Amino acid sequence: MKRITMPLLALLCLCANVFAQQPFRLQSTEPTGDYTDLLPLKKQFTSAGIIGAGEGTHGTREFFRMKHRLFRFLAAEMGFTIFAMEDNPIGAMRIQHFLETGEGNPIAIIREHFHSVYQVEELSDLVYWMRQYNLRHEKKLRFTGFDCQQMHYFHQELTGLSTRHQLHLFDSLLGYHADTTITFSKAMEPIISICDSILRIMPAASGGVPEKEWRLARFCVENILAGAHQFRLQATDWTRSFNIRDSMMARNVQWIGAQYPGEKMMLWAHNSHLGRLYADSMFTFRPMGAHLHAMYGKNYQNIAMLAGSGTYRAQNDFHAAMDTGHALAAPLPGSVDAQLQAMQVPLFLLPLGNVQLKGRMRTIGTIASEHQFTLWPVELKERYDWVFYAENTTSARGL
Repeated sequence: MKRITMPLLALLCLCANVFAQQPFRLQSTEPTGDYTDLLPLKKQFTSAGIIGAGEGTHGTREFFRMKHRLFRFLAAEMGFTIFAMEDNPIGAMRIQHFLETGEGNPIAIIREHFHSVYQVEELSDLVYWMRQYNLRHEKKLRFTGFDCQQMHYFHQELTGLSTRHQLHLFDSLLGYHADTTITFSKAMEPIISICDSILRIMPAASGGVPEKEWRLARFCVENILAGAHQFRLQATDWTRSFNIRDSMMARNVQWIGAQYPGEKMMLWAHNSHLGRLYADSMFTFRPMGAHLHAMYGKNYQNIAMLAGSGTYRAQNDFHAAMDTGHALAAPLPGSVDAQLQAMQVPLFLLPLGNVQLKGRMRTIGTIASEHQFTLWPVELKERYDWVFYAENTTSARGL
């Protein structure tokens, strides 16, 4: 009996594992059209109020278009209303004003107020669609951001608030000028001290300032403080620097949720920020996704996005303009990307709950690189709930 049962059990386990890894084939990343292939997500995301949609590079057209398609689906089928991205909340406020009034030029706003990686046609297409959606529906869509490192935008907004309401509480911060003989990191120290002092004495409300604007003023100071901490440590302690930024981004997501209680939100960010952990040979830090998981539990779910081949948009270095001519290296043998490629399905979503998928993983940020994979293996289901895979990709299209 034992000789029969053990092989049969092994065979059943193998079959179960293969079945668990069957992907949901997708028709296209085209945002318009039929959503039949996305309907399995409705059951999977029933309890989710925040869904993080990632990207393995900051410059892949198919990733960006898939996020657009996903948000359309979530809005139409699951009642999601908030779109929040890895960029500054102040520029996003200008996009939100366009959604509400039709005033302003979204392309000009994106060019002036957004990071160069997101100055792309794919994002402006989403914004124009959101405006048209709002014109046709009573339940409105909202556009916002959650990054903290663009300190000058928070400074500009705080300047406007102070001027408009003749405030003097923020004068020491707004009037600060760094000593040009000291390092950038050292120049952050007085900013940290000033922000700490302001936040200690800043009252919960101000009689002469509307509550919404007063909350925004505090929000700006808190983000300037987080940015200053991040940049003070960037040259000496990357781990703590990343931790500060991602912790603040999670707090900003929480802040957005407080502004729109009860509404569901989709996040747009790099895979590395949305995962429940990040560990490599160089450093380990607790990404935004880990904080959100601690805050919201299963109410937060995420999707990593990976690709097999193609091109992407990035900078050659920090001083260069964005360029679309960068090639994705072939997946390394044994990598997560190679295992996804071996499924021989050109476009799919794969739930990771029961999937043993471990290996090095492609990750590219703002700067193009020939070294495109993590140095240590990644257990994908430890970080993400789903993975989206596209075999052939192209570069995002700059504005």
